[in-house]
Amino acid sequence: MKQGRKKFLKQLGAGLLAAGLPAIPLAANAIETGIDAKDFLDEGLPDDERYWKRIARKYYAVADDYINLENGYYGIQPKPVLHAFQKNIVTANEQAARFARKDYPGIATNVKKELAAFLDVSEEEIIITRNATEALNIAIQGYPFKNGDEVLLNQLDYFSMIEAFKMLEQRGQLKVNAFDMPLLPQSDDEIVEQYRKLITEKTKVILLTHVSNINGLIIPVAKIAAMAKAKGIDTITDSAHALGQIPFSLPQLGSDFVGLNLHKWIGNPVGAGVLYIKKERIKEMKPLFGDVTATENSINKLAHFGTTPFAVVMTIPDSLAFHRIMGIEKISKRLHYLKTTWVNAVKDHPDVEVVTPVNLSAAIASFRIKNKTAAEVADYLFKEHKIFTVARQLGKQGCVRVTPGIYNSLDEVQKLADAIKLFAGQ
Repeated sequence: MKQGRKKFLKQLGAGLLAAGLPAIPLAANAIETGIDAKDFLDEGLPDDERYWKRIARKYYAVADDYINLENGYYGIQPKPVLHAFQKNIVTANEQAARFARKDYPGIATNVKKELAAFLDVSEEEIIITRNATEALNIAIQGYPFKNGDEVLLNQLDYFSMIEAFKMLEQRGQLKVNAFDMPLLPQSDDEIVEQYRKLITEKTKVILLTHVSNINGLIIPVAKIAAMAKAKGIDTITDSAHALGQIPFSLPQLGSDFVGLNLHKWIGNPVGAGVLYIKKERIKEMKPLFGDVTATENSINKLAHFGTTPFAVVMTIPDSLAFHRIMGIEKISKRLHYLKTTWVNAVKDHPDVEVVTPVNLSAAIASFRIKNKTAAEVADYLFKEHKIFTVARQLGKQGCVRVTPGIYNSLDEVQKLADAIKLFAGQ
């Protein structure tokens, strides 16, 4: 996504939290929230603990009775975003139906404009959903499948999307072809080849999980989408964990259908996702929610949700703004550094198996301990060391997923590595 970070920081110094984006009245500004542009001018190298501890201390309020390494569920809102959210809740509550009917429609329109600008797409190509699962269900169940069509997916795709396709298969609308993606591929080309060799004459859609929620594998969406498109095959891309964790351009992905989350790595309040559909493909999509009023070439026909969470949507410009202040390159490199630190510390232990390719992942990485279930390991880490992780399904043994956030410290991931080695040695 386009950042324009240096210009943005200068504008921030003038007191404009969402400067550089289309104008909208925001709930928070730099003075109210204590944002100091100088805090973000340092290079912020991945291993600069002084820089990252200062950012964490000043801009994040986190519980101090445990170490949260499960940031993949949803991200903690930075203080400026939380402040804006709280004010938006008060506004919506105090102003009630008058606000909802008279003011909110215009605000929501402007939020959508800002979001489209951030994603570098047209506002006519996106709708705001409650999460990526909802966004992708709209795309999957609205796609114009025909009898005999096949879908290609694998075990590292998100279970909700797999289930959506399997539900359509049970209804006789398509056939699902599933394969096991190698857990430790060595290159993008190897990943592309996995898909290429399994395509059949009936393959209509490939489900692509940009960043796996299970082991953090980053797949080369643009390369796979280009290969598929040359064969007349569409890709539906799940970028729920990609947005805000790794740098990428939505248009350059080459996927005509993409679902994203705003409450994971962007740090918006929980309850906001995005569906992108390339403009010329909208006409062929069938609405998931009943709507006979919107024109067939308008993406609004897919967004008949009813009442939406006002304050959550109103806060989107603030979360985008703070993310831009931080800078996606800085964020991604820091997350990769924290991940690499703990992985390198445990990967050579004879009873520890890392199931994530270090150089093809960012924040998310997963591991197993010999003769221990994933649930046992996650339980041990929390009960004995106050380190919170999560067990994920992956084969018979499963795996433990670790997802540090930018407020986590080097010391915390080192404590994780020590705890893993201690349990593995018992």
